[in-house]
Amino acid sequence: MALNATYIKNSTKHSGAPAGDKHTDGGGMYLLVKASGKYWRMDYRFCEKRKTLALGVFPAVSLEKARQRRDKARELLAEGLDPNVAKQEAKVANAAVVANTFESVALEWMEKTAAERNAGTQLKRKTWLEKDVFPFIGAMPISKIGPRDVLGALRVMEGRGHWMP
Repeated sequence: MALNATYIKNSTKHSGAPAGDKHTDGGGMYLLVKASGKYWRMDYRFCEKRKTLALGVFPAVSLEKARQRRDKARELLAEGLDPNVAKQEAKVANAAVVANTFESVALEWMEKTAAERNAGTQLKRKTWLEKDVFPFIGAMPISKIGPRDVLGALRVMEGRGHWMP
């Protein structure tokens, strides 16, 4: 029997079993209820091995969202890909995007080229970046910054009468 939101919210209590309680939904997906919380999981087989994919924690991940994640995982399995490996690769790719923000790249460049500048100039440029540029485009991934983003930051500085040649 498929789960519904009301049942999950009201009826699923931990029974005290050390392994937790499983409430199945279908397609290999189930809600694992433990004393620490309610976890969406999906069991599947890949390369003749049983594996489990974590789909999220209830209530942060709703029943509908868990079903969408299950369906996406089943599509990956149909294509011959392991959903856990795909999830890990996506996490690594996201971490790389986050690590390559404009601020991190600019500060790294400032460190590498510091020997080419006077200490006063170095301080002036770093202060300028921290005060005028980083608040607008510092947190953006370097690969996503476009001319409009740079122009927006420049217009704000120009409006304040602040400009560094």
